[in-house]
Amino acid sequence: MSVTVLLGGDLRKEAAAGPQQRTIDLAESSCVQDLITLLGLDTTRVGMIIVNGRGSMPETELRDGDRVGLFPPELRYNTFVSLYFRPKQPKSQKDKP
Repeated sequence: MSVTVLLGGDLRKEAAAGPQQRTIDLAESSCVQDLITLLGLDTTRVGMIIVNGRGSMPETELRDGDRVGLFPPELRYNTFVSLYFRPKQPKSQKDKP
């Protein structure tokens, strides 16, 4: 399965080589902790986890196509960051011209 991960703050420097936002291939039934380990991050440096726009835990099971945001403790209460990585909502029929 494939997930998209966004690394916030210093995590982008601390993770295994790669861009701030990247697509990662994982085994089926992987959880966020598996992703953190694969990226080479210290678990104590991940202070906030967002999966598909919702706060999550390291034990959260991932599915193909999920969007995962990982942020260090110093950004955990930053509301802007938590909203930034939400998937775009499709426009409703009445919003279309």
